[in-house]
Amino acid sequence: MQGRDRDVAALRTALMTGRGSLLVLRGPAGIGRSAVLDAVGRSLRAEGVRVLPVRFGAAPVEPGADRYGIASLVHSVRDRFEAFADAGLADSLTPVARLAQAGGGDAGGWTPSMVTELGVLFDRLARGGRTALLADDAHLVAEPAPLLTAARRCGFPVLATCRQDTGPEPGTAELRTAADRVLTLGPLAEGDALALLRRAAGTRLDEAAEAALRAALGPLFTDPGTLLGTLADLQRGDRLTVFRGRLCLRAPAEAIALPAGHPLLARVVEAGPLAPWLLSSVAAWDGVSVDDLPLLAETADAELTACGRTLDRLIEAGVLVADPAGRVHCRCPALAAAAVDRTKVFRGAGLHAAIAERLLARQRRDAAVDSVALADHIARGSTALAPGADMTARLLDLAGAAAREEPRRAALLCAAVLHRLPPGGAEHTRVLNRLLTLVLRTGQYELLREAIAGATEPDGSPGALDPRAQTRAAAMLVALHTGEPPAGQSVRALLDEELPGPGRTGFSEWWFGARQSGPGVPRGSAPSRWIGVPGFLAADEMEVVQAALSGDADACARAWRATGRPAPCADLDRLCAAAAVVDVATVFHIVLGARYRLPDTGVLGAYRRVVGSHRAADWSRAMSAVRELELSGPADTLVHHAARLFAADICAARGEFRQAAEWLAAAAPAPRLAGLRAWARTGLYHHMGQHRRAIRHARHVSRRLQRAGRHACLDRLLTRAVGIAAYAEDPEAAGQLLEQTERLHRQDGRPRLTESVHLARALAGRDVVHARVAADLARERGDRSLLLESAPVVARFADDPGPWLREAHDLATGCGAAVLLERIRAVTRERGVPAPRARARRRAAGDTERRIVELIGAGLTNRQIAQRLALSEKTVEHYLTRLFARTGCRSRVELAAASLSGRLTTA
Repeated sequence: MQGRDRDVAALRTALMTGRGSLLVLRGPAGIGRSAVLDAVGRSLRAEGVRVLPVRFGAAPVEPGADRYGIASLVHSVRDRFEAFADAGLADSLTPVARLAQAGGGDAGGWTPSMVTELGVLFDRLARGGRTALLADDAHLVAEPAPLLTAARRCGFPVLATCRQDTGPEPGTAELRTAADRVLTLGPLAEGDALALLRRAAGTRLDEAAEAALRAALGPLFTDPGTLLGTLADLQRGDRLTVFRGRLCLRAPAEAIALPAGHPLLARVVEAGPLAPWLLSSVAAWDGVSVDDLPLLAETADAELTACGRTLDRLIEAGVLVADPAGRVHCRCPALAAAAVDRTKVFRGAGLHAAIAERLLARQRRDAAVDSVALADHIARGSTALAPGADMTARLLDLAGAAAREEPRRAALLCAAVLHRLPPGGAEHTRVLNRLLTLVLRTGQYELLREAIAGATEPDGSPGALDPRAQTRAAAMLVALHTGEPPAGQSVRALLDEELPGPGRTGFSEWWFGARQSGPGVPRGSAPSRWIGVPGFLAADEMEVVQAALSGDADACARAWRATGRPAPCADLDRLCAAAAVVDVATVFHIVLGARYRLPDTGVLGAYRRVVGSHRAADWSRAMSAVRELELSGPADTLVHHAARLFAADICAARGEFRQAAEWLAAAAPAPRLAGLRAWARTGLYHHMGQHRRAIRHARHVSRRLQRAGRHACLDRLLTRAVGIAAYAEDPEAAGQLLEQTERLHRQDGRPRLTESVHLARALAGRDVVHARVAADLARERGDRSLLLESAPVVARFADDPGPWLREAHDLATGCGAAVLLERIRAVTRERGVPAPRARARRRAAGDTERRIVELIGAGLTNRQIAQRLALSEKTVEHYLTRLFARTGCRSRVELAAASLSGRLTTA
């Protein structure tokens, strides 16, 4: 029993103590009472005790007819008649069966004759040896205590289960009073819940699927019935699929809902006819306060007092919870999703539209209406609402007032206005420009998709703002962040246009690999003009973004200096590193800072996790993000292909050569990724032991790319090639590759040496000083994969190879790099040093630190983190103190920010 071994052992021990005992096991629905009962039964059988299981409510009788559970007892004995091997048992069972047929007694209730007949039956059952009675779901019968206490009097160890959340029922209350001991079954520890989930999945569960279930179920994640039921529901709904050996979640951006038969949804039905409507309203509104009840009641044409009573019942039933501010929310996101999806009462916008209509009706009657509340409901409501020109102006005023403090709300208001303005007009263009700035700040890119869905060719002069440029900018942002082209041929045509500049390539060709509204043409290196949002993304900032994503490091450095920013600097180095691998989200973060937000879902977020996790040598998380990309959206983008190249590199280092070759073949030969592709293929050859072939391939591709002026990922390729040449003891090739590396550095106009140059000099010249400098720079940037790859080579010539080998061994063990582990062992034997040991405790501490940082980023307090990780609050504080000391961060906010930007490494 996952996480229940102590409970089972305690129950077994208590039952075996003395001649007769009555134990009651309580717990809410889905907590695992029946599973524990079955486990206790198996344990007792293993000790030679006969077990008579009774499932109350299982007998084929009319509901309510089995008042005392006698019919269930008879049903169970008959099913196991042969197991007792007692010919005289039938004589003792017949009178009890007549009692069951008579409804368990006359109108006066329990009678002495019933006590006598049950005593005879239990004495007969006990003749063959010690027998335990295990009764499940005692709350399903009105009065279970007389039958169970009768068994105890006859020397039976009795264990009965009942629901804890059934309310004040006299029958179960009497049973608890009669019991020798009452135990309450609580939720699983999170680690046990996760282990149960992985075991129930049947195959290796993807990390992203685990995280999605944890987030959707919230506090119910540790409820085994809910966890297993939700998993089974996802499997039935084809939401889970095995992809490259992992069980993954299809369309991870879609909400996970509780299964239809979940006890919480059953309690909603029990709470009365208003309950489903009220629950779906709370879910769609994302929480309501008591002040909102009158408006909700009016919308449903229901009495206010009835709504209040229903709300109280839902809170008492644990369906809804109230926060400290007094707002009522669904118990977990999966319940909210089920409420909106399955009750069929309101779907988000429908609720807000219905409320807005009533508020507008009040306003037309000159009644007092909160204009801010009205504007919010119009913004979130149906596009069919027609509030009038005066309300449209009011929405814009409110959006302007909310832009600084509440940008998400301001974006909703602007989007609502756009639905009511003719596309292509001057006012529409101004509002779209404002919406662009707000969406970049809040990450609500789906608002832009809806805003430009009906875009048409603009009429007349563009004026101060070019409507085509604004629509193109919105379409680019939608395509970048969602991975799908926007709807409408006219909008897609804007992305297909060849814009002036070098390469003359349209955005669609660069991002999707082909035109979206016409026949494809050969791909170029990058789109020549990018996103210009007047008043938000300045022209010089746009040039930085454009230069970075084109892969031209020299142009990127020039554009960076043109903005007046210092160079050289760490941010410029980070920008070039992100641009080399098309990490668009990090490029935006560096250039725009707090003015840009990456959404929680989407291709850019998933790809950023691929790049960051690969760099941090957290390869399991990187592969999970790759699988998430593969299962998200119908279209392949440039970063889909880049992610496949990272997956090929990881598989090659793990010795999974066939999978590595498949990932390489799946990545399209985009010119922008030529350097990254050569880097991945060179690594595959090297890990397969084909060192000379790897060197030849790297030299051939690097010369070709340098002649073509394509420098993206070239330093990464050359650094790897120098290391391979040094490992293969080919000093001539290493020297030539070092010369190429230094020439590339000069061509890119970088005034200070990067770790790639230091590392190339160290490996080609067997120089430990340069190796230490490169290692320090890599650690500062959090590039643990570079350390993992280079440390075994440095260990071959370092005076003290021990530290290099230990670090490499820890990293290789943590990410499962089997090929590199074998190489580390070979170098260990070659240098004659003690073999490094796996540092299990350090890895465990590192995993705990990483989870703490993730939970801080999710907004949890120390106490909540301690509960989530099954630690004490002081232990969490101890971990944080160590993290602050090692990372230099001074607050929880800095710690979370450093982790998101990939600058944080744990122990």
